[in-house]
Amino acid sequence: MTAATGLRRNSARLKGLAKYLRTKHSDRFGLSLRRKTRPSGEELIYLTFNTRPDGSGDQKWLKLNASYQDGDVVISTAVDTALAEFDNNLKRNAGGPVGSSLGVYQRQALGRIESSGNSEKHASRRVKWIRSCVQWLSENNGRATSRDDLLRWIQSWPAEARSRRDAISAACLLFDIATDGKRLNPGRENGYQEPAAGQGKPVDPAEIQRIILGLWERSQTSELAHACAWITSWVALTGARGAMVMASELLWKEPGQVEVAVGSYVRCRDSKRGRNRPANLCPSWRGLMESVGVERLQRPPIRLRQAASPWDEKPNQDQQRRTEHELGALHGWIWRELSDEKGLKADREIIGLRTLRHNAARRLLEVKQLDLLQIAGLLSTSEEMLRRTYADHHRFRSNEIIREVFG
Repeated sequence: MTAATGLRRNSARLKGLAKYLRTKHSDRFGLSLRRKTRPSGEELIYLTFNTRPDGSGDQKWLKLNASYQDGDVVISTAVDTALAEFDNNLKRNAGGPVGSSLGVYQRQALGRIESSGNSEKHASRRVKWIRSCVQWLSENNGRATSRDDLLRWIQSWPAEARSRRDAISAACLLFDIATDGKRLNPGRENGYQEPAAGQGKPVDPAEIQRIILGLWERSQTSELAHACAWITSWVALTGARGAMVMASELLWKEPGQVEVAVGSYVRCRDSKRGRNRPANLCPSWRGLMESVGVERLQRPPIRLRQAASPWDEKPNQDQQRRTEHELGALHGWIWRELSDEKGLKADREIIGLRTLRHNAARRLLEVKQLDLLQIAGLLSTSEEMLRRTYADHHRFRSNEIIREVFG
């Protein structure tokens, strides 16, 4: 085997040592020592054994605190230590994944996620789902090498919820690691089902404007309150994602250097899910712009400038992390200030950035002179996504068009 493949391999020396260890630890079925070379060249040794004498049980993989270059005595001592720790963990965790093959697969999966280059937010979500899947398998006597067990895990999540997609992603990664590269195909019947059309129900623009102006009234109380008012205004005006507003030239240039008007372009960047492409913010709501004031919209708070991502190049991980943390802080402020306890839950739901984006999309769909390609460009999305998400809009209803043209 080569270092590039990282595949398991044995040597005559390890086979001989394993034969001795099988007599010393006769209660471990099929005990073996496995040598594995990582792409970096690091030599690892794993102790493997089965929980059942017929080989039908779960195979355990324990990484030893020893290297291939160590002597037999050192490796043998490392085996004793690993087995003692495994037994202690088994008692303490009632059969949990610590020290088991599931634990090995989990650590490998987390390592792969860490080196994947995902944004901190996306990586954190993937880590959470890997741990959730491993915990479920452990509690339900499941195996990461079993397609049926992983499908049971996937089926435990609603087919139309985002959680189904996350569950599939976690299961596929664990299966890939546990089976040395095999693919888990959950099949269409177990896949994520697109929810029914009609997301983003329209909200009365007057209500949105009322709440946003209320945020501006609070903007003098703190820099965070000011940031919330500024970000929500721009998302409501343009339909852009919060991260795109945070990656706009407004946050990098002096106030007044960037034109802010209905129909003007403010350059920004769309880095959603690792993509890297230029985009634009284009205000399309004159009433809100006049109520808030152009001067306010041209002057972002200092804290947003400090957390901004570049508009003219791909952000690095530190910049993405700062931007994500800032958007999280804004979300937290809105939840605290527009809380259930204060009777403001309805306002909070209206002012959510996703709701504001949906409302802007519906506003643009009402403009007959704009075709879907143009609207998709303004929102940095696809025509297909517009059709799926807003299929209930009259623009996509043939009878409405016929009535208008021929009625």
